[in-house]
Amino acid sequence: MSQAAPLGAVILWTALWCLLHSLLVTHRWRDLVRRLFPRWHAFSRALYVLFSAATLAVLLVWLRSLPERLLWDWTGPWALARWLGLAEAAILFFAGARAHDNRYFLGLSQMRDCAAGREPADPPFRAEGILGVIRHPWYAGTLLLLVFVLPWTDVNLAWRGVFLVYTLIGCELEERKLLGEIGEPYAE
Repeated sequence: MSQAAPLGAVILWTALWCLLHSLLVTHRWRDLVRRLFPRWHAFSRALYVLFSAATLAVLLVWLRSLPERLLWDWTGPWALARWLGLAEAAILFFAGARAHDNRYFLGLSQMRDCAAGREPADPPFRAEGILGVIRHPWYAGTLLLLVFVLPWTDVNLAWRGVFLVYTLIGCELEERKLLGEIGEPYAE
């Protein structure tokens, strides 16, 4: 008899990761780091990215170690739908990576500016390329990835649900933040 996966723990730990990931990227956290460590705050984005990646890797390794019960797999003609969904996610991630300032996203620009004695500047607002078609290609790619990446099991249905809700809420919060920061150009 196989042991059932602790779905409550899956949901809890996934939700806690999402909460921590969101809290550490807020303006309040950034301002707190800037006040407490004025000489070192330029490193905070790079540290955030490293911390997020490392803790996500730990979470995913734990999730993959849990016993799972297969609910549905992408077999037969559904395999084509899966690969088309994954291809669309890859296109959105690639187009988003070309449209965004990846050095800034990773914190490398901030560290470079700090080393040169300059205050790190935010990248300019852009509305060309994929950003002229869809405002959040990485969020859209993430949603597709959550649907198509693996066969559906009891365990990954639990964490997928949390990440789905997290991504949708994150997209809405990002919309509000960008509308407040950029205003009319963003609304257009």
